[in-house]
Amino acid sequence: IIFALQSIFHIKYFKVDKINLSGNKDVSLEDVQLSLQDELTVNRFWLFQNDNYWLIKTEPMEELLLANYNLDEVQVTKKFPDILDVSIKEKISHFIWQKDDTLYLLDAKGALNRQIQVLDDKYLIIQDFRTQSPEGDTAFDADEMNIINKLYLAWHDVVADRAKLVKIRLDDNWGLLELHTDIGFYVKLDANEDLKEQINNLQQVLTVGNITGVDVDYIDIRFGDKVYFK
Repeated sequence: IIFALQSIFHIKYFKVDKINLSGNKDVSLEDVQLSLQDELTVNRFWLFQNDNYWLIKTEPMEELLLANYNLDEVQVTKKFPDILDVSIKEKISHFIWQKDDTLYLLDAKGALNRQIQVLDDKYLIIQDFRTQSPEGDTAFDADEMNIINKLYLAWHDVVADRAKLVKIRLDDNWGLLELHTDIGFYVKLDANEDLKEQINNLQQVLTVGNITGVDVDYIDIRFGDKVYFK
């Protein structure tokens, strides 16, 4: 019996060495392969590796992927004789939170979805220079995220056709936020004042002339109908 089992569990025909991934947006196939590598190569019964179709258990793999990538859903299915089908549903991320050299995908509620290694221009970057680092799985409280979301939506509704917002730089003083654009200049804004009014004032300024980072370094819209340039 032992020799029969050994022959079955060592046949290369049943070695799971193909992984298919579906439902992904940010998580790559390479990420999944790397995460499951240790699980597939672990020894079972001291003699066999876990990458055999008949030995492999999918539940630990699902738990591993859920923990590593903070997914909403994950399903790992064996497909005879040597394939794993991995189907995932990712948490929706709107921003990248950047604190020193640390990067996390961030959702609209301020929750840290998962850590990433490089910036991605699909997302608005929240560059955080606050002296106190957040604790737990959230980077901002509800009031702070309300400000960030309002800015994100107001810019998209009013100014996006003139300049793309690529980064919000903030520190302990929420009375001064820096909104950086893709065309060189940045905008000084007061988060304690009416955000929509300030964005509307910016829109009027940008409508008057074709302003770029070559023309000005920044536009200060914190003082009502008085707008300052440098």
